[in-house]
This record gives sequence, C-alpha cells and structure tokens, in this order.
Amino acid sequence: MIDESDKEVTIQEIMNKYMVSCTGITSTGWTKHIILNDGTNQYSGKLQWDSNMGYDWYSDNGNMPPESYRPEFEYVLDCITEGDR
Repeated sequence: MIDESDKEVTIQEIMNKYMVSCTGITSTGWTKHIILNDGTNQYSGKLQWDSNMGYDWYSDNGNMPPESYRPEFEYVLDCITEGDR
C-alpha cells in the first residue's frame, strides 16, 4: 500500500475534493530599493519590512551609511520614501 502522506499533492486532487475560494490578500511585508547619495558617497540597498520582524536594511555591497547603526534609521527611510510605493 502507498503511503499518501509522502505523495505530492496536486491541483486536481484539491479541486476534486474542495470548493476553493479566496477572501483577499493580506500584505505582511515589502521591500524598497533605496539609494542614498551625499555627493561624495553613494549607498544602495534594500529596506525591508515585515509584520513579524519589523525593519531591516541590507546594503547592496556591504558599504553602510554611518546613520544605519543608529536607532530609527530604517523607519526614517520608510517615512521619506512613503510616497514611492
């Protein structure tokens, strides 16, 4: 006898058994690509937020702006770029 618990589920299997509906999508996170340029140095990276972990800044090349180590850095970037979404 085949153990069904190891068998990959298929679309057809679910559709044959259930009436499937979706009541909407809840966004629990996002990523913004941000460039900071002070005329001498340029920093680029990803600002990420998710509902469980909060904010994180990930540099594209490991070069971090000095302010990135201070509290609220990520939040301030989010506020400044809020209209860019």
